Amino acid sequence: MKIKIITPIVIKSFRFDREEYARRIKRLSGLCEDTEVEFESIKRGPTSIESKYDEVLACPDIMRLIKEAEEDGYDAVVVNCFGDPGVMAGRELVKIPVVGPGEASMLVASSLCHKFSVVTVLKNVVPLIEENAKIYGIYSKLASVRSIDIPVLELHADEERTVKALAEEGRIALEEDGAELLILGCTGMTGLAQRLSELLDVIVIDPLPTALKFAESLVKLGLSHSKRGFPPPPKKERII
Repeated sequence: MKIKIITPIVIKSFRFDREEYARRIKRLSGLCEDTEVEFESIKRGPTSIESKYDEVLACPDIMRLIKEAEEDGYDAVVVNCFGDPGVMAGRELVKIPVVGPGEASMLVASSLCHKFSVVTVLKNVVPLIEENAKIYGIYSKLASVRSIDIPVLELHADEERTVKALAEEGRIALEEDGAELLILGCTGMTGLAQRLSELLDVIVIDPLPTALKFAESLVKLGLSHSKRGFPPPPKKERII
């Protein structure tokens, strides 16, 4: 099985070993040994996604990469952003599963508790996550969406500061908002779930590994998105 992870931001320079990162994500996801994971990022668009405007800028290249992934024989695609940019549109383009970390993690959370909270980056992202929860039909289980006021590109500049901020907002979500479980609201936070879980003694869902395992499970079950729900776009000229 081959899964393509599309990172919907322009990355100016890679300062990490892609193969090592893929192995780390695969380990966090609990993927099967024979499941291959490869990353690719868009060439044109934003350097981070923190608004609807950023999402729109990223979508044309996301669509291109989703289509190419199917043509190249990948079995599934995961769009590496909690906001799930382009996921719905991508499902219209291809027959293979297209999975978003936001939807996958919220669906899993809704089966594990009565109420869950998302802890994300900036306040202006909060309405986007709430809107998606409504689209996914699980808004009634969303206790709250809280933000730590740290931009995506600064999450790992001071990781201790990020973890501390996550713990502070997570504790409020649990004690005041009635959450029984937490979700990290940005795939840039990948790998921090275990530390937060230990600090707060609560289940914390890491969205990117969850989306990868979700995608792998769909492929193994022989399932993909309904073409009645996501029919192919009408054939016509499009000038992009």
